[in-house]
Amino acid sequence: MQYLNQYYKSSPLLTSLFTLIAAVLLPIVVHLAPPVQGTPIGAILLPMFYVPLIALILLGKTPALAAAALSPALNFLISGNEQWSLMLLLTIELIVFTLSLAYLKHKLGNGWSVLPSILLAKVIGATGIFWLNFLPLTPVDYFSNSLYTGLPGIIILFILGFTVPGIGEKSGKN
Repeated sequence: MQYLNQYYKSSPLLTSLFTLIAAVLLPIVVHLAPPVQGTPIGAILLPMFYVPLIALILLGKTPALAAAALSPALNFLISGNEQWSLMLLLTIELIVFTLSLAYLKHKLGNGWSVLPSILLAKVIGATGIFWLNFLPLTPVDYFSNSLYTGLPGIIILFILGFTVPGIGEKSGKN
C-alpha cells in the first residue's frame, strides 16, 4: 500500500483523476442491477461512498475529497438524472463523510470512524433538507429512511474500513 501513496505523491493529478473515474463508474455499474422492491440498488448499497473511503485510506484526503466533491455531478450528468437537489444532497453528504473520516481515522481508526461519519453525513443531509427544502421529505423521514434502506451499504463501508489496509499502519489499530 505504501506504493500507492508514493505513486500519488509523484503523480497526484493522474491519481486523483483515476480515483474520480472509479468514483463515477462504480455507482453506474451498481445501478445496472434492477431495483429491489422499487428501491434503486444504489440507495441500498451506497456505492458513492466506497471510493472516497478507500481513497482516503490508501491515498489521503485530496483524492478522496476530489472524488466526493465531483463524482455526484459527473455521475448525474452521465446518467441524465434531472434531480439536481438529490445530486447536491449527495455531494454535501459525501464531503461531510470524507472530512469526518479524515478527522476521526486518526482518533478511532479507519473502521470505527465509518459509523459516526455516515451518521454525521446523514444528519447534515437531513439538515439541508430542512433548511433548503431539497426533497419532498421531512428531515426525520429522510434520515431514518436513508439509514434503514442503506444499512447493507453501511455494513459494507464498515467492513471496508476494517479490511482496506491503511498507509504505513501496523497490525492492530487500523
